[in-house]
Amino acid sequence: MAGYAPGTWTVDSTRSSLRFSVSHLSVFSARGTLGVRGQVVVADDPVDSSVATTIDLTSVNTSNRRRDKAIGSASLLDVGNNPTASYRSTGVRLDTAASDPAAFLLDGELTLLGATRPVPLRIRVESFATDDGRPRLVVTGRGQFDRRDFGLTYHVRPRFLDRAIGAVVDVEVHLEGSYENCTNPSAGQ
Repeated sequence: MAGYAPGTWTVDSTRSSLRFSVSHLSVFSARGTLGVRGQVVVADDPVDSSVATTIDLTSVNTSNRRRDKAIGSASLLDVGNNPTASYRSTGVRLDTAASDPAAFLLDGELTLLGATRPVPLRIRVESFATDDGRPRLVVTGRGQFDRRDFGLTYHVRPRFLDRAIGAVVDVEVHLEGSYENCTNPSAGQ
């Protein structure tokens, strides 16, 4: 992989995000973003790499203030008591089905609302791009989970409002770490 730069990269929260979508009334999908921060450890052998992130649940943005307020309320995420979620990898494997040397399967655990469950992601190391000759790590990923596995239900009456929300949450992750955040002193040389 061109420009491969092992090291510990701090996720640049201004360039990184987690996008989510969930069906609503089986007619359309509600989509939004959440802020993310953390670290990506790029090992000499890519399968020895790891990631640990914190997801800012207070940053939910669906471009609809009323919906954002409902998502953050005590009836759903309860961000007053649960301001963050976390994701940490438990293993990395080559994605042999992808026929792409930059594609991997990331095994990991999502902790949300006090529950920890496995949530694997298909990830791709997009690049070790350069900004003014310095490397910038770009990693993307996709996955999904069942919100009910985390007790993520909409606690309002009438009860059909929760049933109108799809069970499966699709996620897309975009993580970037800039050179200034790389702890490997030989990166970019």
